[in-house]
Amino acid sequence: MTDSETPRRSVTGPIFLTLCGLLVIAALASVPFVAGPPPEDGLPDMARFLGHFHPVFLHLPIGMLLLVLVLEIGHFIPRNRAGYSTRMAMFFAAASAVVATILGLLLYYGAGTYRDEIAQRHLYGGIIFSCGMVAAFVVKVWVDMAAGKGTWLYWILLLGSTGVMGLAAHDGGSLTHGPEYLTTYAPNSVRKMIGLPEKAEKKSKGKKPELAAAPGDGEKPTAPKAAAVQTSGDPVVYTGIINPILEQKCYGCHSADQKVKGKYRMEEYDLLVKGGSEGDGIVHGKSKDSNIVVRVELPMDEDEHMPPSDKKDLQLGAHEITLIKWWIDSGASKDAKLSELKPTDEIKAAIAKLVPPEVLAQQKAAAEQEVKQAAEKRDSVKADVERLRKEFPAALNFESQASSGLVFTAVSMRKDFGDADLAKLQPVMPAMVSLDLSASTVTDNSAKIIAGAAELKSLRLAETAVTDAVLESVAKLPKLESLNLYGTQVTNEGILKLGELKNLKKLYLWQTKVDAAGVEAFKAKLPGCEVVMGL
Repeated sequence: MTDSETPRRSVTGPIFLTLCGLLVIAALASVPFVAGPPPEDGLPDMARFLGHFHPVFLHLPIGMLLLVLVLEIGHFIPRNRAGYSTRMAMFFAAASAVVATILGLLLYYGAGTYRDEIAQRHLYGGIIFSCGMVAAFVVKVWVDMAAGKGTWLYWILLLGSTGVMGLAAHDGGSLTHGPEYLTTYAPNSVRKMIGLPEKAEKKSKGKKPELAAAPGDGEKPTAPKAAAVQTSGDPVVYTGIINPILEQKCYGCHSADQKVKGKYRMEEYDLLVKGGSEGDGIVHGKSKDSNIVVRVELPMDEDEHMPPSDKKDLQLGAHEITLIKWWIDSGASKDAKLSELKPTDEIKAAIAKLVPPEVLAQQKAAAEQEVKQAAEKRDSVKADVERLRKEFPAALNFESQASSGLVFTAVSMRKDFGDADLAKLQPVMPAMVSLDLSASTVTDNSAKIIAGAAELKSLRLAETAVTDAVLESVAKLPKLESLNLYGTQVTNEGILKLGELKNLKKLYLWQTKVDAAGVEAFKAKLPGCEVVMGL
């Protein structure tokens, strides 16, 4: 072997790793553009099965990345400068990030239901994070080979990936726990710093916490189940009054059909009384010592308050808590009838606020009618959808398996999709709920087509040639909640046309001709809409 052969052989490994890394990056980055939105029927069960391991596996790359950061920081300590290499730790961090992203892609496309902006941001964030980690590993290999030259690029990729990971993790938490999960308990100083409204200060311990409003007090509660409350005759209090309240508000987390929180099941009388890991659920005759009452009467901003504060539609009304406390103080009997417990006028008034069976029957009938109508609407556009899918593969889908709403994205076509192509969608536009035309060649000439999407909730016209002219048609979309006009030619005068869109919650305007004065004028007309101007 000659001396000239040695260097050539020494770079074989890094070159091979570089090619593999570039292949992985290209494969991951191409998935959203090749696959498009999640398919209506999802993926096969095996893909869904594997996808459900994403929440389990995603913590590994986070931990590995933190380990790499700690080890790298250790290099700044003089005695460690000539010591260890983090290349192997960086390899496992990158590899685990790729595996977590693949599982995330299977979860995203497997269910066929992740279509909102948070889910898409989380998807892109995970892909960018994985690509950044792979790139950082490849650069690390070459940096080690070059005795430290190019370390600055490695650090940029490493820290950049860390930042993207934080944003993606936030979106992942929002998907799982709600968009306010991380900021619910942020102190006002932090909330002010990140642009959130200040929250009311905690009440002093000596004060009785406020209870959720009851029907007739200004709030209209919604319940996931239509439990049959018995408000007439002489019902058994537990089965006819108390249990239906618990079924409506508590079974979602405290029954055998769900992942039981606090090891407390409530769907059976004996289990309700027994309680869970927090102790006895009910102390007969003593509501103030019963854990079920203690938890619902905690202030809403307390961690132990039940139901959780983010489940606003499940909060118990004041009349419901009054009935539960009265029943417990009366002995919490499983069999006692209403007349036997001698209800006071206050208790009778609270019972009168409960939803009677006939109303529940009407609600159930209305819900069934809505399902029937949705099925009819779905059938009415199904033939057109199947026809258009052949022309626009993976671009047009139903919102979900049970929905009649349609979603369309031109993300895989971009400049190859224009006004003439959008016109082909006119037969199904009345059923469209989400329309993404970003980076396509559509113009103001498509305004009339867009105006026909009366059910539209999300519209993306980012980086298109549309101007203020199209906003006159957009302003006719009564259900529109999100509008993205990034990179378009819209102006201060144009966005004022959107002032009548009372359901509009988000408006994206960065890199447009709209300035701060235009935003202020728009907010005066629609103060409840969040305007995003970018950095």
